[in-house]
Amino acid sequence: MFFSISTALCFSIGFFFESIFGFGGGLIAYSILGFLVDVKNMVLAGLYIGTMSSLYIAISSHDHFDKKIFIKLLPISLMGSIAGVYIFQCFSAQILSVFFGFILLILSIRLIFFDKYKIPKIIKNKFLFFGAISQGAFGIGGPFIVSVINDDFKSKSALRATMAVYFVFCNILRIIQMSFSKILKIDFFMGILWTIIPVFIAIFFGHKIHLKISNKAFKNGLAIITLMASINFIFKAFYQ
Repeated sequence: MFFSISTALCFSIGFFFESIFGFGGGLIAYSILGFLVDVKNMVLAGLYIGTMSSLYIAISSHDHFDKKIFIKLLPISLMGSIAGVYIFQCFSAQILSVFFGFILLILSIRLIFFDKYKIPKIIKNKFLFFGAISQGAFGIGGPFIVSVINDDFKSKSALRATMAVYFVFCNILRIIQMSFSKILKIDFFMGILWTIIPVFIAIFFGHKIHLKISNKAFKNGLAIITLMASINFIFKAFYQ
């Protein structure tokens, strides 16, 4: 019961903000939930909630979907997601905690110190691939992807809708691959089935204030939470 309630609360907070800005839902949820639960259970819960939440956003904002950008992301998404799921299924929770903490540390440093600087073209594809791996392994590739292609979108609404479709696509790949590997357990998902209801409510209200909150304030808060979470995951890996 503690796991399902904390999962519902953390993902509701995370996807409230993702509904506003188009990314960061899983990252915020994991940054909080990581202090409370095991990393593998957290990621599996995120697979269910992230898929359903992104599907909700994609359907409700389909008019703003940018097909050209989505198609451009497909090849890297396929390779990265497959590699990410392989990482998730082959390594222990301790190793995943270190890897996850390292990813969050990179994200927090980028958000705090380098957010206003554009990523050079020579490393854009590497960032996209790393984002796809992060999406496949943990479901948090959004910040990496958005930091590279943010300027390609015509509006924040286009970013929000297109990234939602991207997340659904990547998560379907993850579900198929995990099903063949017998990682997914029906009993686990039945226990958290209800958690999507408060998350949907949070998404609804987040959409109501879409584009009305300062992007800078959001990113600063996200950076601080991410930095704290990265330290937490690395600390837990070495002292659990």
